[in-house]
Amino acid sequence: MRITVTHVQGRRAATVLLLFFLLQGCKTAGKYMQKGNDLFARGEFAEASLNYHKALQKDPTLGEAYYQLGLSDLKENKAPEALQDLQQAVRLMPANQAAKTELTNLALGAYIGDPKRPKFLYDLLVKWGDEWTKQDPHSLQGLRIQGYVAMLEQRPAEAAELLRRAHQYNPRDEKIVDGLMDALFRNNQPAEAEKAGLEFVAADKTAADVYDALYRLYQAQHRNADAEHILIRKAKDNPREGAYTLQLAAHYAMTQDRPNMDKAMQMFLANPGADPRVHLEAGDFFASLGDLPRAQEQYQAGAAANSKDKLLYLNRIARTLLLQNKRQEGLKVLAATIVQFPDDQEARALQAALLVGTPSAGKPGEGVQKLRGLLDKNPADLFLKFVLARGLLESGQLGEARTQLLEIVKSRPQFVDAHVLLATIAFQQGHMPETIQHAEAALEVDPNHLRARMLRGSALLQEGNLDQAAGVLNALAREVPQSVDVKLELAYLALKRRQFGEAEAAFKKILDSNPREWRAVSGLVDADLAQNRQDRALSTLEDELTRSHGAPAVRSLLASTALKTGRYNVAIENLRQLADQTSGSIDPHIQLADVYRLKGDVHNAISVLEKAALLQPKDPRPPALLPYLLEMENRAKEAKQVAMTALKRQPQDPVAMNNVAYLLAETGDSLDEALKLARAAVSKAPNNPVFLDTLGYVYLKRDQNDEALDIFGNLIRKYPDDPACAYHTGMAWFQKGDRARAKMLLSHALDLRPSKDIEPGINELLSHVN
Repeated sequence: MRITVTHVQGRRAATVLLLFFLLQGCKTAGKYMQKGNDLFARGEFAEASLNYHKALQKDPTLGEAYYQLGLSDLKENKAPEALQDLQQAVRLMPANQAAKTELTNLALGAYIGDPKRPKFLYDLLVKWGDEWTKQDPHSLQGLRIQGYVAMLEQRPAEAAELLRRAHQYNPRDEKIVDGLMDALFRNNQPAEAEKAGLEFVAADKTAADVYDALYRLYQAQHRNADAEHILIRKAKDNPREGAYTLQLAAHYAMTQDRPNMDKAMQMFLANPGADPRVHLEAGDFFASLGDLPRAQEQYQAGAAANSKDKLLYLNRIARTLLLQNKRQEGLKVLAATIVQFPDDQEARALQAALLVGTPSAGKPGEGVQKLRGLLDKNPADLFLKFVLARGLLESGQLGEARTQLLEIVKSRPQFVDAHVLLATIAFQQGHMPETIQHAEAALEVDPNHLRARMLRGSALLQEGNLDQAAGVLNALAREVPQSVDVKLELAYLALKRRQFGEAEAAFKKILDSNPREWRAVSGLVDADLAQNRQDRALSTLEDELTRSHGAPAVRSLLASTALKTGRYNVAIENLRQLADQTSGSIDPHIQLADVYRLKGDVHNAISVLEKAALLQPKDPRPPALLPYLLEMENRAKEAKQVAMTALKRQPQDPVAMNNVAYLLAETGDSLDEALKLARAAVSKAPNNPVFLDTLGYVYLKRDQNDEALDIFGNLIRKYPDDPACAYHTGMAWFQKGDRARAKMLLSHALDLRPSKDIEPGINELLSHVN
């Protein structure tokens, strides 16, 4: 009996002890919750999140902690994390309407904002919409979900009816009237949409989303005066909201109304209820328009007026100096900043970025890496994104620079310098229609932007639109008569019109005033080649090489001209000397390897590239080019190893992705991985024919012949004289069973004199066809 009593007492003691620890855990969790809530209220969201996590460690069933954590995630722009946390909150607190509302809003916003329309979000929304409306047929959230889903599924009449019902039962909900206006407009009922918006803002002057919906409506109908007036009304009805005046200024900038833009900015800066960081916002606004001197002026005013935020303004000043290519001034500002704030990572990243374009002063790759890290922590910072794009462009990473810039102009279309940089990249890559598109986008904001006008004129010239190019270039010549760039383009315009005497005279005149303007020498050579005077072109360059005492630019031009005229040995000799002259660059090695390849000397091409890789281990070009040459020498295993190493070094580089994808497809090792990489490369450069060819080739290897033919059909229309393209298209038709088309294309590929690496494959497949 004593044993039984002891056993019962032991169980009671264990229960009491367990309850004690549970109560202690709850007490500790509550303490962390309270601390998190206090931090959240002060706007310190990262610290608040940390405390909510600690509360969940103490009590994993605490739904309120998940709910508050989800709200903190939203404040930190961490949408995926917020979605997970709010789902947990709703699971633990199914009756909590606030948590369900936040989760619904987040999921709906994510679904609307993602053009891929993720199925898991669609399924969740349909489920929740049904649940809400079953509980209450007039449910705001249920009708809203169903209305937006109907709108996205191109059922505007049904969407308008659902959202009209939601508005009827919830007339003061801003999000509902916003959605209703959109649905009505899509259902060709713009007058009713306008009426709903105007009635709402008459009753609620603070409804910012509805003012914006009206603004979009007026813009879509080209009612510019009404668009302007609704923004004026929004700012007037909310005088303490400085951002609304800034929005009005942006409208005037977009409509090229600079006097009214300046008035709006004066109102913004004079607003007594404005944000204390008013100079920061004004500076960012001017920077987005490319007006860097005024941006710098605002940042300097902010630094003087706000000692608390001095570091923030100093870094902004450094950014503007960087964007104006005032590197030494920028480095001086940053050096002083780092002395005052030695632990600031942005200042150090900007310091490294300023060194990107001056490799002799530091490590150019370091600035790019530091900026990437800084941007990861501040993904919404468009100016930081632009600085990174500049650094990427200067270090030769055009693809990634273009991606960053496209994100900028999507978020802020009036960012002039981003458009100009996109036009510059497109021009360097030879994409003239894209150059014109981005140059014209910049000119919509600033019609007098000289660089944008120059790029547009040059691209029109390259496209063969000679009359339009002449109009642009002659106007520039009147405004900037001393510009050598404009004079050169006008000389090339004469050359394109086959006015050879006028073109040569223009190039010589430029050279007389600027004896080291090698572009004019190149123009004279182009004039000779256009008149089939190859020997004279080479003689001119040899004379110029003697006169300039072996200037590298002239030697490079001599090598490229020799290559154009089929004098491989002359090209090789000059590129060898150029490689000795320019020890800091491997460009001559890259060119020399290509000449060896064209000559058929693959062994020497590989040797030159391997040497270049040793000279510049971090340069992505040698490992990008080597796999192709190694494969030509039947060294497939080495080719794959080099390509894999290059991809590990630069996992986001589309060239590295493409190389590995092609080699995996060629060997058949991992076609799933090959497809994934080929698609990723194409997504980064959708118009690159080499990447598209690789994707088509991967489809061929996977026996997805219809997908392959979709790609090759487009390529063969664009590049009818490309033997590789004809070969792969013929291969696709052969696998499809159409021998006649296969034979025609394979014969065409042989007529185009294919390279030695694909000629045997064409002959072998043709023998099978026959």
